[in-house]
Amino acid sequence: MLDQYARFFAASTSASAGFTGLLFVAFLFAIRDDSPHATTEGRAVLAGSAFLALVDIFFVCLVSSFGSPVVFATANVVMAGIGLLGTRRLLQRAKRAGVIAPGFPKRKLHLVFAAVAFTLYLVQLVLGIALLADSQSSGLARALVFMIVALFVSALGRAWELVGIRHRSPREPST
Repeated sequence: MLDQYARFFAASTSASAGFTGLLFVAFLFAIRDDSPHATTEGRAVLAGSAFLALVDIFFVCLVSSFGSPVVFATANVVMAGIGLLGTRRLLQRAKRAGVIAPGFPKRKLHLVFAAVAFTLYLVQLVLGIALLADSQSSGLARALVFMIVALFVSALGRAWELVGIRHRSPREPST
């Protein structure tokens, strides 16, 4: 049943590994400025949550290359659990740093990212458990493959925010 996704799993494993490396580089540049502590912590939380999603994708796709729906489901359940726990810890870190406190400039964005992460991991967990219960369901397997795509979107959205591309001011005109 999973043979049709073999190329997707291989490409996703490679892409998630590559994006993880780029995320480390982006994070190092993002924390090198003289930003306030809360801003730096907010960036660390964004990087950490993007890293969690990319690691989830990496391991689910790598393990799924074995081809068994039960292995695929188990990998999804395990990684969803790790994602939920990791997101909870990152949210606590953000709370301690004041990143989600009323009045923080990007409070809503951080709360949206946290809600999206919890939702994605929870759906991944439920779908993984359902696939364990019915390992012949191609619909559940396909839904979990789409979860990988959703996790990519989530991780890349956080990385985009981390590097601050949309917040950069335009360059000064040349004289």
